[in-house]
Amino acid sequence: MLTVITGIDTRTRALDVQIGLPELPEAGTDLHFGLIRGWLDDCDTTHFKPMCRSSTNTKLTLNASPKLPTRLIHVGRNGEDVVRLQETRTESNGDWIALSYRWGDFPPFSTTRKNLARHIAGMTLATLPRTFQDAIKVTRALGKHYLWIDSICIIQGEDSDFSFESKRMEDVYSGAYCVLAASCATDQRSGFLLPRVGRKYVALNSTTDGKGGAIYVCSMIEDFRGHVLQGALHKRGWVLQEHALARRTVFFTEHQTYWECGHGVRCETMVKMRK
Repeated sequence: MLTVITGIDTRTRALDVQIGLPELPEAGTDLHFGLIRGWLDDCDTTHFKPMCRSSTNTKLTLNASPKLPTRLIHVGRNGEDVVRLQETRTESNGDWIALSYRWGDFPPFSTTRKNLARHIAGMTLATLPRTFQDAIKVTRALGKHYLWIDSICIIQGEDSDFSFESKRMEDVYSGAYCVLAASCATDQRSGFLLPRVGRKYVALNSTTDGKGGAIYVCSMIEDFRGHVLQGALHKRGWVLQEHALARRTVFFTEHQTYWECGHGVRCETMVKMRK
């Protein structure tokens, strides 16, 4: 199947023609992150449905932040090589981003009673699995300071606090500023800011002088059901709960990035899907 996408000159757009990009930006670039920031900013400023807002505390105003989880990763700034696990203060409020991913078959990178103090003192980026590094990169790009990853923010192994923290999972995902779903990551180590499957397209009226906008006929790659809902990540039991609880989710798939909030689904190709 094909879809027609016009280029820069929007004066020639028709009402029934999808405006978008024939080629997607490289994952993890400023252009890619700028699109995600645009989705979040638009939702923050124009969406006032309860499903786009935090529901962890019904007394919160639209601009208030929910109570922070027990522990969060302070991601620091671009260029810094160390991130720190931070134990939050009781009743503290703020924004955080949560990661939804597959652990994989390898021994997981996790926080235990033995290394808790070291993780609080600081973890170098190079020692973290690629999927976690990518989540930190996205969190920094979105201008947020805190990231929640279950295997780091919940103490694992002997004398863990999972039995207590698991009861707070609903608050973690429903209260998160947004959730990053690493749909194309096979485990902690694979990463999700990966090269995407190439999109086929043909330019119908490209010009050599660079004037005017080109019109492209592009292959359709908008398949939220196949790429996300029927993808490998959604076969993980916890993800069904995480997806249901999250108010805004960014899905990183091998084909493109998708956005979902209470107003529907948006595609990186600029296609909009209504619920």
